[in-house]
Amino acid sequence: MRIGRIQNNRTDAGFDKVKAQGLEFIEYCCNNEAESDAFCADRQLILSQKARTGLDISCVGRWNHDVQAGGVIVPEKREKYFALLDTAIGLGAKTFVCGVNKDESISLYKNYVNAIDFLGSLIERADGKIKIAVQNCHWNNFILSPKEWEVVLGELPELWLKYDPSHAYKRGDDYLAELSDWGERIAHFHIKGVVRAGSRAVDDPPAGMDDINWGAVFAILYARGYNGDLSIEPHSKTWSGELGDAGVVYTRDFIKKFIV
Repeated sequence: MRIGRIQNNRTDAGFDKVKAQGLEFIEYCCNNEAESDAFCADRQLILSQKARTGLDISCVGRWNHDVQAGGVIVPEKREKYFALLDTAIGLGAKTFVCGVNKDESISLYKNYVNAIDFLGSLIERADGKIKIAVQNCHWNNFILSPKEWEVVLGELPELWLKYDPSHAYKRGDDYLAELSDWGERIAHFHIKGVVRAGSRAVDDPPAGMDDINWGAVFAILYARGYNGDLSIEPHSKTWSGELGDAGVVYTRDFIKKFIV
């Protein structure tokens, strides 16, 4: 397994920081259409940064989905995802992460039909060059737990998961059971700590200062044959700036203990 991180700074400083933190790859996450367009426009810049630093681009993702509207997959939106996917392939990424928003104007059945159509078109577009994975984050994405995976991943055997235990934990779901049951379908894994007080999430501190049972997580990952990338996701207002950089290094050193 390799350890890297999410970061969206494509300048020399962004790449140099990741290199200085002793990490092996970068993951890019585009949170809206404008960020996706800008990322695609910077393809040559990113390729030059890869060559300069030797850092791999492991994963490219799109969050905050808006592909469904009025009961259909909007053709123009699909093309935007295709463009981002093509860029990810061109950068040599191993995984493309996305999701599908729920359209409240149509039935759950129709939402599933549209989601399978959309994700199936990404798999066809990828043509085996990259793995397509759905995230388990709820941000404008309804394919986030086993009940949806049974339908969508059951229909699309070439579809994978990007898994983050903190999302399931915040929802009160059993992340260890999800990992055990679905671990063989995981293509990409996020490392993000979370602390909950009662029913309230307090903060997302570095892994090792949080509530997640990381020892059990890695035991299950090994048992299910996972040998993919581990991407640190800084996600805390507390752990930002210099403290945030220290938190990434703390997470790196903590997670290294589980890699054998």
